Amino acid sequence: MKKILLLFMVILLSVSVMSCATGTDKSGDRPGVFVTNVAMMTATVEAIDYHSRMVTIRGPQGKMIDLHADESVRNFNQVRVGDKVNVEVLESVALYVQKHDGTQPSVREGAAVAVAPRGERPGIAAADTVVITATVEAINYDTRMVTLRGPKGTRTLRVHERARDMEKVKVGDQVVVRHTVAVAITVTKPE
Repeated sequence: MKKILLLFMVILLSVSVMSCATGTDKSGDRPGVFVTNVAMMTATVEAIDYHSRMVTIRGPQGKMIDLHADESVRNFNQVRVGDKVNVEVLESVALYVQKHDGTQPSVREGAAVAVAPRGERPGIAAADTVVITATVEAINYDTRMVTLRGPKGTRTLRVHERARDMEKVKVGDQVVVRHTVAVAITVTKPE
C-alpha cells in the first residue's frame, strides 16, 4: 500500500511540474489563485464478479457503488469480499494571469498512471491535468464576473474570492488555468 501511495505522489508531482512548464509572469504583480481539495473514503467490498471485473463497494454512509476494474488493474484476482478499498482524490486548480503574447487560446492535456507491482495488493494511481489559456473579453469587478474566450468559445465565470488583485486584470489579458485531478485506490485486508 505504501508503494502505491508513493507512486501516487510521484505521478502527481510529475504531472504538476509538466503542467507548470507553461511559463508565468515573473514580475509577481499579476493576480493568481491556487485551490486544492482532498477527499478520502474507505469502502468495503460487498460483491465481485471476476469474469466481468465488476466490484460492488459500500461507502461509509452505506451507499453501494459499482466499479469496473479495467485490465490495467493488476492483481484483481486477489480482491475478496470484505476487503477495504481506500480512495484518495486530490483536485487542484491553479489560475494565473499573464501578459498577452499574441498566441491563440489553447488546451493541453497530460496524464499518468501507476499500478501495483505484480503479486502486490491491488492498487492504482492516476492523474489527469488540463491546461487552458484564454483571453479576457469582459470583466465586472463588482460582481467578480469574467468572460473568457478560449479554444471552444466564450464562457463567463465568477472569480473566487481567494484571487487577489483582481483589479489588475484587464480586457485583453491572457489567463492560464491548470486543473489536475489525481486518484489513488488501494485495497487492504479487513482488520
